[in-house]
Amino acid sequence: MSATRLLVLGVVRMEGHAHGYRVGRELLSWGVEDWANVKWGSIYHALRKLTSEGKLREFEAPGDEGERTSYAVTEEGEAEIGRLLHKALTTIGDSGALLGAGITLMTTLPRAEAVEALRERVARLEEAGSVSVATEDSTEAWNKPEHVRALFSLWTRHVEADLLWSRDLLSDLQQGRFTMADDSPHAFGLPPVHA
Repeated sequence: MSATRLLVLGVVRMEGHAHGYRVGRELLSWGVEDWANVKWGSIYHALRKLTSEGKLREFEAPGDEGERTSYAVTEEGEAEIGRLLHKALTTIGDSGALLGAGITLMTTLPRAEAVEALRERVARLEEAGSVSVATEDSTEAWNKPEHVRALFSLWTRHVEADLLWSRDLLSDLQQGRFTMADDSPHAFGLPPVHA
């Protein structure tokens, strides 16, 4: 649900305000049904839940007809976006949906904040990697069945791949790649700029 919450909040903020169909259409254009398992029902559920929590506010926007409700991000919603982005970029071992949501919306952060979150991720992965290798090497000492070593090997390889990828992304950010929130008010995921 954290990935869905972040994605829904991110799209509403990016649009300035949006109704459920617009949020869903945007998210589905990103392929979220494949990499984050986000479906229409989960989008509408998230909109209702975030509204009841005070993270979104409902209103009738010009052009909304009949039963259409628009949403805008509240101050609490902005704080939730920040919290979820930090969680997405620093959490290791999740299914990938939350990380995918975080990467999609990371450009809404100032560069230094994204760099710091990825440094934290790398440190956590380095720690997890040393534990994984030690665990894989000690399965015989644990008197575990031989095939269990294959599972520990899988975990170790996942951590190694994640670490390599995370270091590359961190390097890209440190070298100025990607337009971040403090580079331009037009960075992907930021609210529209009205002149």
